[in-house]
Amino acid sequence: MYAVLGDIEFDLISYFDGLEQRAGSDYAEHGRIGGKPVLQFVGDRLDEIRIDLVLHAAYCQPDAELQRLHAARQQHQALALVLGNGDHKGLFVITDLSSSGRQSDSKGNLLAVEAQLSLREFGGQLAPAPRPGLLGTVSGLPQAKLSQTLAGAGFKPNLQGLAQAVSQVKTVVGQVRTVVNDVRELKDLARRDPLSALGRVPDVLTDVQTALPGLSQGVGRLKTFIQPFSHLADTIKPLVPQFQKMGQQITAMARSLEGCTLDNVADKLGQAADTIRDIDNNWPDRDLALAKLAARAAVRSILE
Repeated sequence: MYAVLGDIEFDLISYFDGLEQRAGSDYAEHGRIGGKPVLQFVGDRLDEIRIDLVLHAAYCQPDAELQRLHAARQQHQALALVLGNGDHKGLFVITDLSSSGRQSDSKGNLLAVEAQLSLREFGGQLAPAPRPGLLGTVSGLPQAKLSQTLAGAGFKPNLQGLAQAVSQVKTVVGQVRTVVNDVRELKDLARRDPLSALGRVPDVLTDVQTALPGLSQGVGRLKTFIQPFSHLADTIKPLVPQFQKMGQQITAMARSLEGCTLDNVADKLGQAADTIRDIDNNWPDRDLALAKLAARAAVRSILE
């Protein structure tokens, strides 16, 4: 699982051993003469989340990462919690942090630490971000001049559009993953039951035709955010050629499946599986990069 709390990216420092979330509601009890009391809804309680972490020297510096978590707690700031799927859980403060050393070297340096992190929903609202200076200086301009100034000001695309683009790409990537899994399954099936495998090939081709336009459109939308948001360039630029290559590979795979017959379906499915082997081998890197982009968009860190 991947998540980010403020600027602390859990996937880079640790792995989740468990995530527990608590939510509830409060009710006031009103007594009644001669009858049972009645309840009246007062309001929802603040959400609470507990995360069990394991920090290990194999992929992080346990002491340093504990210090980052302690620093975030001591700053008493509300931090955005975003899961790797782009789900923005809300603003949370760190209310409790405990840790236990499980392994150390001969010099006393920690090699493995188990930590428990307790978060509580902030509930309030953060101070609004300052408005662009331009909006505070043009109020006295004539309307014609104002329109001209705003038109040439180069305002950036809205972040909601970025979130939609990321969501579209994530959806299409999920469709491509289904196609890849189906081809791998059919390759094995064709050795045992060529007729059944042949009957499922048209469905795979249909899925490819559905995924390709969405992948192309989603990548095109992501590219529009590279120049306006310079902070996103390092995240989006590596993704664009990867997804473009993915589109080329599943296109080539679909072509290799054309003309399937009972006699050649096993060979063609084997060729198709070879064509998309790179896609199948590189899911973790692509998923992580896309998750980072979703998280950065959700927490608005690209405006910093």
